[in-house]
Amino acid sequence: MKSIPNSIHPVQLYLYSHDITSPPFLIKLFISKPKAVYQPRNENEILEILNYARDNRLNVIPRGAGTSGYGGVLPYSPYNSIIIDFFRMKEFEIDEKQKILIAEPGVVWWDVERELNKVGLSLRVYPTSAPASTIAGWISAGGYGVGSLRYGGIAENVERLRIADFSGVRETEDIHLFSGLHGTTGIITKAWIKLKEYEEYNAVAFHVSIDEAVKLVENWKNYIYSAFFLSSEYITAKNQVFRDDVQYEVPEKDTLVIVGVENSKQLLNLSNLKIGNPQLGEHLWDLRFYSMRVKRLGPTLIISEVILPYNSIPEYVKKMKKMGAMIEIWFNKNNVTSLSFFLADERKVGYTLAWRKSIKAMKLAYSLGGKAYSTGLYLAHHSPKVIEEYYELLNYKKKIDPLNLLNYGKVFPKGRLPTLMKIAELIS
Repeated sequence: MKSIPNSIHPVQLYLYSHDITSPPFLIKLFISKPKAVYQPRNENEILEILNYARDNRLNVIPRGAGTSGYGGVLPYSPYNSIIIDFFRMKEFEIDEKQKILIAEPGVVWWDVERELNKVGLSLRVYPTSAPASTIAGWISAGGYGVGSLRYGGIAENVERLRIADFSGVRETEDIHLFSGLHGTTGIITKAWIKLKEYEEYNAVAFHVSIDEAVKLVENWKNYIYSAFFLSSEYITAKNQVFRDDVQYEVPEKDTLVIVGVENSKQLLNLSNLKIGNPQLGEHLWDLRFYSMRVKRLGPTLIISEVILPYNSIPEYVKKMKKMGAMIEIWFNKNNVTSLSFFLADERKVGYTLAWRKSIKAMKLAYSLGGKAYSTGLYLAHHSPKVIEEYYELLNYKKKIDPLNLLNYGKVFPKGRLPTLMKIAELIS
């Protein structure tokens, strides 16, 4: 193990005990610092780490860029934890003929896209955190993102995976055993991802209500590559964040951006509304990666991310606006991903209240036929409702990981934290 790059430096261990969010004090009591952080260079070193963890009863946590807010990469276990950081596994190749990307787990999505464009290809889907998010990280979260309106979630765009666990390394086409499961059923060492030919997209913005936005997308979804909706509250925050970056401020109105129809003239006349703004559309499309930069407005950003059916979106948005949320919605093939942002200061009393608002947002989504976007640690007790074939996956987990060392407590609830989260939901 000494030959594998690693760190036990206190500062680095502190950094690896956090992700993009900062949980309330009571939840922090369940989070500890990892014993060590390892950066393997190849599959053999991953297997060496796994064998070491099994022999010493250590919780193994695979980590990408840490851009998720579900606690899926946080050390939580009755055992000591070690983290596998895939920073050194960034190799990838492009099969131009088959239109397939073959990538190691630490490859960053937008690094790939730049190289693909040079050979006339492009990713079909990618996360809004693409400049930082890693291949295995987003697959493990089971994400939706840019392009999901046409091509579905990442699970629908992965052809094959190479997986390491305590029995060795193997390849599989059973993507559902690993996508959205945060590394609890095996560690992704390589992924085969579907690509498409490169296309130039037009983007046009419309100042419309959420009701009108849903109708427009539903009517035109066969022609659209991607579409997203920003609430007026979100636009206001975005203007403050990007004040020094742009030449003009975006009108602080509810705004729908539609991307991908063959030419802007078609978009300008959707449903005879004739209110499309190509300049604004291109501007907001260019800023699609920077949702997390809203965090500049305060010390902490709390995010509630849910999946909802199309017909529930108008009611959900209206009620979330009353709660003071900043809302960003991405339209997917069969549903939508809604992100509600709450700014808070973890040093002040109101911080816990902001977390309660995020719980209320999730409860509202469930009441409208929706579900949590992902489970990770904080929402592991929701997994039976969120994950299809949950009990089949649980049995698979027990078979390949009988000691429950692969990311203990994530997705498959264990310990006291799930009970605490249930109580928090009851009183919110």
